[in-house]
Amino acid sequence: MSRAFPYLTLLLLLVVASGASCPRATAPSALSSPVVFTTAPTVAAILAQVNGNTQRVRQLQTNDAQLVVPGMPTLRTSLALERPQRFRLQSGTGLTGTELDIGSNDEYFWMWAKRSDPPAVFYSRHDQFTYASAAGILPIPPHWLIETLGLVELDPDARYVGPTPRGSNQLELQTTVETSYGWLTKVLVVDAQRGHVLQQHVFDVSGQLLASAASSDYIYDPLNEVSLPRRVEVQIPSAQLAFTLEVEGYLINQLTSDPAQLWSMPQLKGYPYTDLTRLAAAAAAASF
Repeated sequence: MSRAFPYLTLLLLLVVASGASCPRATAPSALSSPVVFTTAPTVAAILAQVNGNTQRVRQLQTNDAQLVVPGMPTLRTSLALERPQRFRLQSGTGLTGTELDIGSNDEYFWMWAKRSDPPAVFYSRHDQFTYASAAGILPIPPHWLIETLGLVELDPDARYVGPTPRGSNQLELQTTVETSYGWLTKVLVVDAQRGHVLQQHVFDVSGQLLASAASSDYIYDPLNEVSLPRRVEVQIPSAQLAFTLEVEGYLINQLTSDPAQLWSMPQLKGYPYTDLTRLAAAAAAASF
């Protein structure tokens, strides 16, 4: 197994997790999101709606989710986040316990799989893991997993192409941004009436698709005035990976877990910490 692609390997380990599939629960009835655009919206109106929805979510948590890889066992999943970049996703089965742990705090992000070879908790500091060192290891920033839940913040000072009609009742915005990963082009597809983020596509400077996410089955929380998707489909082409996150419901702006544990890297016997930055540098040196 190649040591040059630990992140891709780690995620692909989802497909060998054992255990029986969990039965799919019936989704509770939920309010539909209100119509916010009665006429064709401007860029400014779309930005205000998307950013407003995101900014009303400081924290998010669910213990009632499922991670689905086509043709493989379903993994019970818990998810928590605290914007801008604190994130924790843990998946497993009732028989084998936790199989996958992906997280991010203010300084580090990490990835762990019970069946990884070699056994390790892979990690890196946010400020040390650039796109150059991420080549072949981490095709998207870790905090992008937060954005897949529709929690996108758009820069009002950036240049946008659009909104362009796309399909039935959909509008597309496109922008190019400079990040620590280099220049990235982001394509956003929103609902033309409700302002939901329906699709996100991220391309590198050469035009290669790094990742895509499709969000659907939105529910509305009138107390917080927030719309969130219950189904998120993610594709990472360079990893030949596709998975779906299905959520029954959320706790908004409240966390039931201890933050000191929630935002800490796991310390697991037999799984030493392995710095992805050093691993990336070693892989790059070996390629010359």
